[in-house]
Amino acid sequence: MILAQTADLPGDLVIPDVAWSSFAPELLVTAMALVLLLVAVAKGRELLVTVPSALIGLGVGTWLVTEGLVVPGGVTIALGIALPALGFAFPRRSSMVQAWGAGLALAGALVLTGWQYVAVLNVGGDTLATILPQSALAGALANDGIAFFTRITVYLSTLLVIPLGYGYLQDRRINRAEVEPLLLLSAVGMVALATANDLITLFIALEVFSLALYVLAGLARRDPRSQEASLKYFVMGSVASAILLYGMALLYVATGSLSLPVIGAELGALGALRTVSAFGLALVTVGIGFKVALVPFHFWTPDVYQGSPSNITAFMAAATKAAGFAALLRLYLVAFPNLQTLWVPVLSVLAAITMLYGAYLALVQRDLKRMLAYSSITHAGYATIGVVAVSNAGLSGTLWYLLTYAVGTLGAFGCIVAIERTRRGEVTLVDLRGLGKTSPATAGILALCLLSLAGLPPTAGFVGKLVVFQAGIESGLTWLVVIGVLSSVIAAFFYLRIAGVMFLEDADPTRPLPSASTGLSTSIAIAATLVVFLGVQPQLLLQLADTAAALVR
Repeated sequence: MILAQTADLPGDLVIPDVAWSSFAPELLVTAMALVLLLVAVAKGRELLVTVPSALIGLGVGTWLVTEGLVVPGGVTIALGIALPALGFAFPRRSSMVQAWGAGLALAGALVLTGWQYVAVLNVGGDTLATILPQSALAGALANDGIAFFTRITVYLSTLLVIPLGYGYLQDRRINRAEVEPLLLLSAVGMVALATANDLITLFIALEVFSLALYVLAGLARRDPRSQEASLKYFVMGSVASAILLYGMALLYVATGSLSLPVIGAELGALGALRTVSAFGLALVTVGIGFKVALVPFHFWTPDVYQGSPSNITAFMAAATKAAGFAALLRLYLVAFPNLQTLWVPVLSVLAAITMLYGAYLALVQRDLKRMLAYSSITHAGYATIGVVAVSNAGLSGTLWYLLTYAVGTLGAFGCIVAIERTRRGEVTLVDLRGLGKTSPATAGILALCLLSLAGLPPTAGFVGKLVVFQAGIESGLTWLVVIGVLSSVIAAFFYLRIAGVMFLEDADPTRPLPSASTGLSTSIAIAATLVVFLGVQPQLLLQLADTAAALVR
Protein backbone atom coordinates (compact mmCIF):
# COMPACT_ATOMS: atom_id res chain seq x y z
CA MET A 1 0.00 0.00 0.00
CA ILE A 2 3.02 2.32 0.11
CA LEU A 3 4.76 3.71 -2.94
CA ALA A 4 8.50 4.03 -2.41
CA GLN A 5 11.42 5.15 -4.51
CA THR A 6 15.04 4.31 -3.84
CA ALA A 7 18.01 5.19 -6.00
CA ASP A 8 21.72 4.85 -5.32
CA LEU A 9 23.76 7.66 -6.83
CA PRO A 10 27.54 7.91 -7.21
CA GLY A 11 29.34 8.66 -3.99
CA ASP A 12 27.59 8.69 -0.64
CA LEU A 13 24.39 10.41 -1.80
CA VAL A 14 21.37 8.13 -1.41
CA ILE A 15 17.78 9.15 -1.99
CA PRO A 16 15.74 7.82 0.93
CA ASP A 17 12.57 5.80 0.57
CA VAL A 18 9.56 8.04 0.09
CA ALA A 19 6.28 6.70 1.48
CA TRP A 20 4.05 8.80 -0.75
CA SER A 21 0.93 7.46 0.95
CA SER A 22 2.01 9.23 4.16
CA PHE A 23 1.16 12.62 2.71
CA ALA A 24 -1.20 11.78 -0.14
CA PRO A 25 -3.92 14.21 1.08
CA GLU A 26 -1.42 17.07 1.19
CA LEU A 27 -0.21 16.30 -2.35
CA LEU A 28 -3.79 16.46 -3.62
CA VAL A 29 -4.59 19.76 -1.88
CA THR A 30 -1.29 21.37 -2.92
CA ALA A 31 -1.81 20.36 -6.57
CA MET A 32 -5.31 21.86 -6.52
CA ALA A 33 -3.98 25.08 -4.97
CA LEU A 34 -1.51 25.44 -7.85
CA VAL A 35 -4.21 24.73 -10.45
CA LEU A 36 -6.50 27.34 -8.88
CA LEU A 37 -3.72 29.91 -9.00
CA LEU A 38 -3.42 29.25 -12.73
CA VAL A 39 -7.20 29.57 -13.07
CA ALA A 40 -6.95 32.99 -11.44
CA VAL A 41 -4.24 34.02 -13.89
CA ALA A 42 -6.31 32.81 -16.86
CA LYS A 43 -8.94 35.51 -16.17
CA GLY A 44 -12.03 34.11 -17.89
CA ARG A 45 -10.26 31.43 -19.90
CA GLU A 46 -10.51 28.74 -17.28
CA LEU A 47 -10.69 25.90 -19.81
CA LEU A 48 -7.13 26.65 -20.91
CA VAL A 49 -6.08 25.56 -17.42
CA THR A 50 -8.71 23.03 -16.40
CA VAL A 51 -8.55 20.83 -19.53
CA PRO A 52 -4.75 20.19 -19.45
CA SER A 53 -4.93 19.75 -15.68
CA ALA A 54 -7.73 17.24 -16.14
CA LEU A 55 -5.68 15.24 -18.64
CA ILE A 56 -2.78 15.12 -16.19
CA GLY A 57 -5.12 14.08 -13.39
CA LEU A 58 -6.69 11.34 -15.48
CA GLY A 59 -3.26 10.02 -16.44
CA VAL A 60 -1.97 10.00 -12.87
CA GLY A 61 -5.20 8.51 -11.56
CA THR A 62 -5.18 5.72 -14.13
CA TRP A 63 -1.57 4.88 -13.27
CA LEU A 64 -2.40 4.75 -9.56
CA VAL A 65 -5.31 2.39 -10.21
CA THR A 66 -3.08 0.08 -12.26
CA GLU A 67 -0.63 0.06 -9.33
CA GLY A 68 -3.38 -1.21 -7.03
CA LEU A 69 -4.05 2.13 -5.32
CA VAL A 70 -7.72 2.26 -6.24
CA VAL A 71 -8.94 4.92 -3.80
CA PRO A 72 -6.19 7.50 -4.49
CA GLY A 73 -6.51 6.81 -8.19
CA GLY A 74 -10.28 7.14 -8.10
CA VAL A 75 -10.11 10.44 -6.21
CA THR A 76 -7.56 11.81 -8.68
CA ILE A 77 -9.67 10.75 -11.66
CA ALA A 78 -12.81 12.27 -10.14
CA LEU A 79 -11.08 15.61 -9.58
CA GLY A 80 -9.65 15.46 -13.10
CA ILE A 81 -13.15 15.06 -14.53
CA ALA A 82 -14.55 17.75 -12.24
CA LEU A 83 -12.09 20.46 -13.31
CA PRO A 84 -13.29 20.97 -16.92
CA ALA A 85 -16.88 20.33 -15.77
CA LEU A 86 -16.57 23.31 -13.44
CA GLY A 87 -15.17 25.38 -16.28
CA PHE A 88 -18.21 24.56 -18.44
CA ALA A 89 -20.66 25.02 -15.55
CA PHE A 90 -19.31 28.44 -14.57
CA PRO A 91 -17.98 30.10 -17.74
CA ARG A 92 -16.05 33.29 -17.02
CA ARG A 93 -16.77 32.91 -13.30
CA SER A 94 -13.38 31.93 -11.98
CA SER A 95 -14.43 32.64 -8.37
CA MET A 96 -17.01 29.84 -8.51
CA VAL A 97 -14.54 27.49 -10.20
CA GLN A 98 -12.05 28.22 -7.44
CA ALA A 99 -14.57 27.77 -4.63
CA TRP A 100 -15.93 24.48 -5.98
CA GLY A 101 -12.47 23.22 -6.93
CA ALA A 102 -11.11 23.94 -3.47
CA GLY A 103 -14.11 22.29 -1.83
CA LEU A 104 -13.79 19.14 -3.95
CA ALA A 105 -10.06 18.93 -3.22
CA LEU A 106 -10.70 19.14 0.53
CA ALA A 107 -13.43 16.49 0.27
CA GLY A 108 -10.95 14.32 -1.61
CA ALA A 109 -8.34 14.93 1.10
CA LEU A 110 -10.82 13.70 3.73
CA VAL A 111 -11.48 10.58 1.63
CA LEU A 112 -7.72 9.94 1.38
CA THR A 113 -7.40 10.44 5.13
CA GLY A 114 -9.96 7.68 5.65
CA TRP A 115 -8.10 5.52 3.13
CA GLN A 116 -4.87 6.11 5.02
CA TYR A 117 -6.46 4.86 8.22
CA VAL A 118 -7.88 1.71 6.63
CA ALA A 119 -5.03 0.79 4.29
CA VAL A 120 -1.89 2.20 5.88
CA LEU A 121 -2.32 3.03 9.56
CA ASN A 122 -4.64 0.19 10.55
CA VAL A 123 -3.35 -2.82 8.65
CA GLY A 124 -5.26 -5.26 10.84
CA GLY A 125 -8.57 -3.75 9.81
CA ASP A 126 -9.88 -3.64 13.39
CA THR A 127 -11.52 -0.29 14.14
CA LEU A 128 -10.53 -0.66 17.79
CA ALA A 129 -6.88 -1.35 17.04
CA THR A 130 -4.26 1.25 17.83
CA ILE A 131 -2.94 3.13 14.82
CA LEU A 132 0.35 1.78 13.46
CA PRO A 133 2.66 4.83 13.20
CA GLN A 134 4.59 5.33 9.99
CA SER A 135 7.51 7.66 9.23
CA ALA A 136 8.36 9.16 5.85
CA LEU A 137 11.11 11.17 4.16
CA ALA A 138 13.87 9.63 6.27
CA GLY A 139 11.97 10.33 9.47
CA ALA A 140 11.17 13.98 8.70
CA LEU A 141 7.43 13.27 8.69
CA ALA A 142 5.34 11.19 11.09
CA ASN A 143 2.07 9.67 9.93
CA ASP A 144 0.46 8.69 13.22
CA GLY A 145 -2.47 9.45 15.49
CA ILE A 146 -1.77 13.17 15.80
CA ALA A 147 -1.47 13.55 12.03
CA PHE A 148 -4.60 11.49 11.37
CA PHE A 149 -6.90 13.39 13.73
CA THR A 150 -5.47 16.80 12.80
CA ARG A 151 -6.17 16.07 9.15
CA ILE A 152 -9.82 15.44 9.98
CA THR A 153 -10.14 18.66 11.99
CA VAL A 154 -8.19 20.95 9.62
CA TYR A 155 -9.59 19.69 6.32
CA LEU A 156 -13.16 19.60 7.67
CA SER A 157 -12.81 23.15 9.03
CA THR A 158 -11.41 24.45 5.74
CA LEU A 159 -14.14 22.66 3.79
CA LEU A 160 -16.84 24.39 5.86
CA VAL A 161 -15.13 27.81 5.76
CA ILE A 162 -15.10 28.08 1.96
CA PRO A 163 -18.91 28.12 1.40
CA LEU A 164 -19.36 29.90 4.73
CA GLY A 165 -17.41 32.91 3.49
CA TYR A 166 -18.01 32.97 -0.27
CA GLY A 167 -21.08 35.23 -0.32
CA TYR A 168 -19.71 37.31 2.55
CA LEU A 169 -16.51 38.05 0.65
CA GLN A 170 -18.53 38.85 -2.49
CA ASP A 171 -20.67 41.32 -0.54
CA ARG A 172 -17.58 43.09 0.81
CA ARG A 173 -15.90 42.93 -2.62
CA ILE A 174 -12.81 41.27 -1.20
CA ASN A 175 -13.20 37.83 -2.79
CA ARG A 176 -9.88 38.03 -4.57
CA ALA A 177 -8.38 35.29 -6.66
CA GLU A 178 -5.85 34.31 -4.02
CA VAL A 179 -8.37 33.46 -1.27
CA GLU A 180 -8.98 29.78 -2.03
CA PRO A 181 -5.35 28.94 -2.93
CA LEU A 182 -4.15 30.62 0.27
CA LEU A 183 -6.73 28.72 2.33
CA LEU A 184 -5.59 25.44 0.77
CA LEU A 185 -1.90 26.18 1.25
CA SER A 186 -2.54 27.27 4.82
CA ALA A 187 -4.39 24.00 5.49
CA VAL A 188 -1.48 22.03 4.01
CA GLY A 189 0.94 23.94 6.24
CA MET A 190 -1.19 23.17 9.29
CA VAL A 191 -1.28 19.45 8.53
CA ALA A 192 2.45 19.48 7.75
CA LEU A 193 2.98 21.01 11.19
CA ALA A 194 1.05 18.10 12.70
CA THR A 195 3.19 15.58 10.80
CA ALA A 196 6.53 17.32 11.36
CA ASN A 197 8.98 15.00 13.09
CA ASP A 198 12.06 17.18 12.99
CA LEU A 199 12.72 20.82 13.79
CA ILE A 200 13.33 21.99 10.23
CA THR A 201 10.08 20.53 8.91
CA LEU A 202 8.21 21.92 11.90
CA PHE A 203 9.52 25.44 11.37
CA ILE A 204 8.90 25.43 7.61
CA ALA A 205 5.34 24.18 8.09
CA LEU A 206 4.74 26.84 10.72
CA GLU A 207 5.88 29.59 8.38
CA VAL A 208 3.90 28.25 5.40
CA PHE A 209 0.54 28.50 7.11
CA SER A 210 1.47 31.65 9.06
CA LEU A 211 2.44 33.61 5.92
CA ALA A 212 -0.83 32.62 4.27
CA LEU A 213 -2.82 33.77 7.31
CA TYR A 214 -0.97 37.11 7.45
CA VAL A 215 -2.27 37.85 3.94
CA LEU A 216 -5.78 36.51 4.56
CA ALA A 217 -6.17 38.62 7.70
CA GLY A 218 -5.60 41.76 5.61
CA LEU A 219 -7.94 40.92 2.72
CA ALA A 220 -10.11 44.00 3.37
CA ARG A 221 -7.56 46.52 2.15
CA ARG A 222 -9.88 49.49 2.64
CA ASP A 223 -10.78 48.50 6.18
CA PRO A 224 -8.21 49.90 8.65
CA ARG A 225 -9.16 47.25 11.21
CA SER A 226 -8.25 44.48 8.77
CA GLN A 227 -4.95 46.13 7.93
CA GLU A 228 -4.21 46.60 11.63
CA ALA A 229 -5.02 42.93 12.29
CA SER A 230 -2.73 41.78 9.49
CA LEU A 231 0.14 44.00 10.61
CA LYS A 232 -0.16 43.02 14.29
CA TYR A 233 -0.38 39.34 13.41
CA PHE A 234 2.66 39.61 11.13
CA VAL A 235 4.84 41.54 13.59
CA MET A 236 4.01 39.44 16.64
CA GLY A 237 4.09 36.23 14.62
CA SER A 238 7.54 37.08 13.28
CA VAL A 239 8.85 37.78 16.77
CA ALA A 240 7.38 34.51 18.04
CA SER A 241 8.91 32.61 15.11
CA ALA A 242 12.32 34.12 15.84
CA ILE A 243 12.06 33.11 19.50
CA LEU A 244 11.00 29.60 18.47
CA LEU A 245 13.95 29.39 16.07
CA TYR A 246 16.39 30.41 18.81
CA GLY A 247 14.94 27.70 21.03
CA MET A 248 15.38 25.12 18.28
CA ALA A 249 18.99 26.21 17.82
CA LEU A 250 19.68 25.68 21.51
CA LEU A 251 18.12 22.22 21.37
CA TYR A 252 20.37 21.37 18.44
CA VAL A 253 23.40 22.58 20.39
CA ALA A 254 22.39 20.44 23.36
CA THR A 255 21.59 17.25 21.45
CA GLY A 256 23.35 17.51 18.09
CA SER A 257 20.18 16.44 16.25
CA LEU A 258 17.13 17.94 14.57
CA SER A 259 14.99 14.80 14.82
CA LEU A 260 12.38 14.99 17.58
CA PRO A 261 12.73 11.32 18.65
CA VAL A 262 16.53 11.64 18.78
CA ILE A 263 16.26 14.87 20.76
CA GLY A 264 13.98 13.07 23.20
CA ALA A 265 16.49 10.25 23.61
CA GLU A 266 19.46 12.60 23.96
CA LEU A 267 17.72 14.77 26.55
CA GLY A 268 17.30 11.63 28.63
CA ALA A 269 21.01 10.85 28.47
CA LEU A 270 23.35 12.02 31.20
CA GLY A 271 25.57 13.81 28.70
CA ALA A 272 22.93 16.25 27.47
CA LEU A 273 23.50 19.91 28.30
CA ARG A 274 20.71 20.39 30.82
CA THR A 275 20.98 24.19 31.16
CA VAL A 276 21.06 24.77 27.41
CA SER A 277 18.18 22.33 26.99
CA ALA A 278 16.14 24.15 29.61
CA PHE A 279 16.63 27.50 27.86
CA GLY A 280 15.73 25.89 24.53
CA LEU A 281 12.60 24.42 26.07
CA ALA A 282 11.61 27.82 27.48
CA LEU A 283 12.00 29.59 24.13
CA VAL A 284 10.10 26.86 22.27
CA THR A 285 7.30 27.18 24.82
CA VAL A 286 7.04 30.91 24.14
CA GLY A 287 6.93 30.38 20.36
CA ILE A 288 4.29 27.65 20.46
CA GLY A 289 2.37 29.47 23.19
CA PHE A 290 1.87 32.34 20.74
CA LYS A 291 0.35 30.05 18.11
CA VAL A 292 -2.15 28.47 20.51
CA ALA A 293 -2.84 31.77 22.36
CA LEU A 294 -1.81 30.77 25.88
CA VAL A 295 -1.65 33.63 28.39
CA PRO A 296 0.60 35.70 28.43
CA PHE A 297 1.32 35.09 24.73
CA HIS A 298 -2.24 35.87 23.66
CA PHE A 299 -2.16 39.65 23.10
CA TRP A 300 -2.55 39.38 19.32
CA THR A 301 -5.73 37.30 19.49
CA PRO A 302 -8.54 39.82 20.29
CA ASP A 303 -7.40 42.47 17.79
CA VAL A 304 -6.66 39.97 15.00
CA TYR A 305 -9.95 38.12 15.48
CA GLN A 306 -11.92 41.37 15.52
CA GLY A 307 -10.23 43.02 12.55
CA SER A 308 -9.96 40.08 10.15
CA PRO A 309 -12.82 39.17 7.81
CA SER A 310 -15.20 36.98 9.81
CA ASN A 311 -14.76 33.85 7.69
CA ILE A 312 -10.97 34.11 8.07
CA THR A 313 -11.42 34.57 11.81
CA ALA A 314 -13.47 31.36 11.86
CA PHE A 315 -10.71 29.56 9.99
CA MET A 316 -8.03 30.82 12.35
CA ALA A 317 -10.05 29.97 15.44
CA ALA A 318 -10.86 26.41 14.36
CA ALA A 319 -7.97 25.15 12.24
CA THR A 320 -5.00 27.07 13.66
CA LYS A 321 -5.82 25.89 17.17
CA ALA A 322 -5.80 22.27 16.02
CA ALA A 323 -2.47 22.65 14.21
CA GLY A 324 -0.81 24.51 17.08
CA PHE A 325 -1.81 21.90 19.64
CA ALA A 326 -0.74 19.10 17.31
CA ALA A 327 2.76 20.62 17.31
CA LEU A 328 2.56 21.14 21.07
CA LEU A 329 1.65 17.49 21.65
CA ARG A 330 4.39 16.18 19.38
CA LEU A 331 7.08 18.42 20.82
CA TYR A 332 6.36 17.76 24.47
CA LEU A 333 5.48 14.08 24.23
CA VAL A 334 8.19 13.09 21.73
CA ALA A 335 11.06 15.57 22.19
CA PHE A 336 10.63 16.61 25.84
CA PRO A 337 9.31 13.60 27.79
CA ASN A 338 12.47 13.50 29.89
CA LEU A 339 12.02 17.14 30.91
CA GLN A 340 8.55 16.68 32.40
CA THR A 341 9.67 18.02 35.76
CA LEU A 342 10.35 21.33 34.02
CA TRP A 343 7.49 21.82 31.58
CA VAL A 344 4.52 20.09 33.25
CA PRO A 345 4.37 22.58 36.19
CA VAL A 346 4.93 25.54 33.87
CA LEU A 347 2.26 24.53 31.34
CA SER A 348 -0.14 23.65 34.17
CA VAL A 349 0.18 27.16 35.63
CA LEU A 350 -0.17 28.72 32.18
CA ALA A 351 -3.30 26.62 31.54
CA ALA A 352 -4.86 27.73 34.83
CA ILE A 353 -4.13 31.41 34.18
CA THR A 354 -5.36 31.10 30.59
CA MET A 355 -8.70 29.55 31.59
CA LEU A 356 -9.45 32.16 34.23
CA TYR A 357 -8.11 35.19 32.35
CA GLY A 358 -9.92 34.39 29.09
CA ALA A 359 -13.24 33.74 30.83
CA TYR A 360 -12.99 36.92 32.92
CA LEU A 361 -12.12 39.19 29.97
CA ALA A 362 -14.90 37.70 27.84
CA LEU A 363 -17.43 38.87 30.44
CA VAL A 364 -16.85 42.56 29.70
CA GLN A 365 -16.90 42.33 25.89
CA ARG A 366 -19.74 43.66 23.76
CA ASP A 367 -18.37 42.79 20.32
CA LEU A 368 -19.13 39.13 19.52
CA LYS A 369 -15.91 38.46 17.60
CA ARG A 370 -13.85 39.89 20.42
CA MET A 371 -15.84 37.86 22.92
CA LEU A 372 -15.17 34.68 20.93
CA ALA A 373 -11.50 35.64 20.79
CA TYR A 374 -11.27 35.56 24.57
CA SER A 375 -13.34 32.38 24.49
CA SER A 376 -10.71 30.90 22.18
CA ILE A 377 -8.03 31.80 24.72
CA THR A 378 -10.02 30.04 27.43
CA HIS A 379 -10.37 26.92 25.31
CA ALA A 380 -6.61 26.83 24.78
CA GLY A 381 -6.33 26.41 28.54
CA TYR A 382 -8.81 23.52 28.54
CA ALA A 383 -6.94 21.71 25.75
CA THR A 384 -3.64 22.16 27.61
CA ILE A 385 -4.98 20.00 30.45
CA GLY A 386 -4.76 17.02 28.10
CA VAL A 387 -1.16 17.89 27.24
CA VAL A 388 0.07 18.14 30.84
CA ALA A 389 -1.72 14.89 31.69
CA VAL A 390 1.13 13.17 29.75
CA SER A 391 -0.95 10.06 29.06
CA ASN A 392 -2.67 8.30 26.21
CA ALA A 393 -6.00 9.50 27.60
CA GLY A 394 -4.72 13.08 27.61
CA LEU A 395 -3.42 12.79 24.04
CA SER A 396 -6.64 11.37 22.62
CA GLY A 397 -8.74 13.73 24.78
CA THR A 398 -6.95 16.81 23.44
CA LEU A 399 -7.36 15.68 19.81
CA TRP A 400 -11.06 15.04 20.39
CA TYR A 401 -11.51 18.36 22.21
CA LEU A 402 -10.00 20.29 19.30
CA LEU A 403 -12.49 18.70 16.90
CA THR A 404 -15.50 19.53 19.08
CA TYR A 405 -14.22 23.08 19.58
CA ALA A 406 -13.77 23.51 15.83
CA VAL A 407 -17.32 22.55 14.85
CA GLY A 408 -18.87 24.70 17.60
CA THR A 409 -16.73 27.70 16.65
CA LEU A 410 -17.47 27.38 12.93
CA GLY A 411 -21.21 27.25 13.61
CA ALA A 412 -21.06 30.33 15.83
CA PHE A 413 -18.99 32.35 13.36
CA GLY A 414 -21.27 31.24 10.52
CA CYS A 415 -24.20 32.87 12.31
CA ILE A 416 -22.12 36.02 12.88
CA VAL A 417 -21.34 36.12 9.15
CA ALA A 418 -25.06 35.87 8.34
CA ILE A 419 -25.80 38.81 10.65
CA GLU A 420 -22.83 40.88 9.49
CA ARG A 421 -23.76 40.55 5.82
CA THR A 422 -26.79 42.82 6.28
CA ARG A 423 -25.72 45.04 9.15
CA ARG A 424 -22.12 45.77 8.18
CA GLY A 425 -19.42 46.49 10.69
CA GLU A 426 -19.17 44.98 14.14
CA VAL A 427 -21.80 42.61 15.53
CA THR A 428 -22.51 43.54 19.14
CA LEU A 429 -24.91 42.33 21.78
CA VAL A 430 -27.29 45.14 20.83
CA ASP A 431 -27.54 43.73 17.31
CA LEU A 432 -28.76 40.40 18.72
CA ARG A 433 -31.75 41.76 20.61
CA GLY A 434 -34.88 39.81 19.74
CA LEU A 435 -33.10 37.73 17.08
CA GLY A 436 -34.89 34.64 18.39
CA LYS A 437 -38.22 36.21 17.40
CA THR A 438 -37.24 37.64 14.01
CA SER A 439 -34.85 34.88 12.85
CA PRO A 440 -35.38 31.84 15.08
CA ALA A 441 -33.27 29.46 12.96
CA THR A 442 -30.15 31.65 13.10
CA ALA A 443 -30.64 32.41 16.79
CA GLY A 444 -31.27 28.76 17.60
CA ILE A 445 -28.12 27.53 15.86
CA LEU A 446 -26.03 30.31 17.41
CA ALA A 447 -27.37 29.43 20.86
CA LEU A 448 -26.68 25.72 20.24
CA CYS A 449 -23.06 26.38 19.23
CA LEU A 450 -22.54 28.70 22.21
CA LEU A 451 -23.91 26.01 24.54
CA SER A 452 -21.38 23.62 23.03
CA LEU A 453 -18.56 26.09 23.64
CA ALA A 454 -19.83 26.43 27.21
CA GLY A 455 -19.60 22.65 27.59
CA LEU A 456 -23.25 21.98 28.39
CA PRO A 457 -24.94 18.65 27.55
CA PRO A 458 -25.99 17.20 25.17
CA THR A 459 -23.54 18.99 22.87
CA ALA A 460 -20.14 18.04 21.48
CA GLY A 461 -18.42 20.55 23.76
CA PHE A 462 -19.68 18.73 26.85
CA VAL A 463 -18.09 15.45 25.73
CA GLY A 464 -14.90 17.30 24.79
CA LYS A 465 -14.50 18.85 28.22
CA LEU A 466 -15.49 15.61 29.91
CA VAL A 467 -12.72 13.54 28.30
CA VAL A 468 -10.08 16.20 28.91
CA PHE A 469 -11.07 16.67 32.55
CA GLN A 470 -11.11 12.89 33.09
CA ALA A 471 -7.57 12.65 31.72
CA GLY A 472 -6.47 15.44 34.07
CA ILE A 473 -7.99 13.74 37.14
CA GLU A 474 -6.44 10.38 36.22
CA SER A 475 -3.02 12.08 36.08
CA GLY A 476 -3.41 13.68 39.50
CA LEU A 477 -4.18 17.20 38.23
CA THR A 478 -7.38 17.57 40.20
CA TRP A 479 -6.58 21.17 41.16
CA LEU A 480 -6.25 22.11 37.51
CA VAL A 481 -9.54 20.42 36.63
CA VAL A 482 -11.26 22.31 39.46
CA ILE A 483 -9.99 25.58 37.96
CA GLY A 484 -11.26 24.40 34.58
CA VAL A 485 -14.72 23.77 36.01
CA LEU A 486 -14.71 27.20 37.68
CA SER A 487 -13.69 28.79 34.40
CA SER A 488 -16.48 26.91 32.63
CA VAL A 489 -19.02 28.31 35.08
CA ILE A 490 -17.79 31.85 34.41
CA ALA A 491 -17.82 31.23 30.66
CA ALA A 492 -21.35 29.83 30.79
CA PHE A 493 -22.53 33.22 32.06
CA PHE A 494 -21.52 35.19 28.97
CA TYR A 495 -22.64 32.43 26.60
CA LEU A 496 -26.07 32.27 28.25
CA ARG A 497 -26.23 36.07 28.33
CA ILE A 498 -26.09 36.07 24.53
CA ALA A 499 -28.93 33.53 24.40
CA GLY A 500 -30.94 35.67 26.81
CA VAL A 501 -30.48 38.77 24.66
CA MET A 502 -31.68 36.87 21.58
CA PHE A 503 -34.74 35.20 23.08
CA LEU A 504 -35.84 37.33 26.03
CA GLU A 505 -35.52 40.88 24.70
CA ASP A 506 -37.62 42.68 22.11
CA ALA A 507 -36.33 43.09 18.58
CA ASP A 508 -35.55 46.40 16.92
CA PRO A 509 -37.81 46.57 13.83
CA THR A 510 -35.34 48.85 12.03
CA ARG A 511 -32.59 46.24 12.00
CA PRO A 512 -32.43 44.03 8.89
CA LEU A 513 -32.72 40.26 9.17
CA PRO A 514 -29.65 38.02 8.78
CA SER A 515 -28.84 37.00 5.20
CA ALA A 516 -27.64 33.47 4.53
CA SER A 517 -26.73 32.18 1.07
CA THR A 518 -27.09 28.51 0.14
CA GLY A 519 -23.43 27.82 0.89
CA LEU A 520 -23.51 29.65 4.21
CA SER A 521 -26.72 27.88 5.26
CA THR A 522 -25.21 24.52 4.34
CA SER A 523 -22.04 25.15 6.34
CA ILE A 524 -23.98 26.32 9.40
CA ALA A 525 -26.35 23.35 9.17
CA ILE A 526 -23.47 20.85 8.93
CA ALA A 527 -21.67 22.44 11.88
CA ALA A 528 -24.84 22.43 13.99
CA THR A 529 -25.54 18.81 13.05
CA LEU A 530 -22.05 17.80 14.09
CA VAL A 531 -22.43 19.68 17.39
CA VAL A 532 -25.50 17.60 18.18
CA PHE A 533 -24.28 14.31 16.71
CA LEU A 534 -20.91 14.39 18.47
CA GLY A 535 -22.69 15.20 21.70
CA VAL A 536 -25.35 12.47 21.44
CA GLN A 537 -23.45 9.74 19.56
CA PRO A 538 -19.73 10.36 20.15
CA GLN A 539 -18.71 6.70 20.39
CA LEU A 540 -17.27 6.21 16.89
CA LEU A 541 -15.00 9.24 16.85
CA LEU A 542 -14.10 8.72 20.51
CA GLN A 543 -12.89 5.25 19.56
CA LEU A 544 -10.89 6.78 16.69
CA ALA A 545 -9.42 9.28 19.14
CA ASP A 546 -8.41 6.42 21.43
CA THR A 547 -6.67 4.66 18.55
CA ALA A 548 -4.85 7.92 17.78
CA ALA A 549 -2.81 7.66 20.99
CA ALA A 550 0.14 6.31 19.00
CA LEU A 551 3.18 8.40 18.05
CA VAL A 552 6.33 7.98 16.01
CA ARG A 553 8.94 8.15 18.76
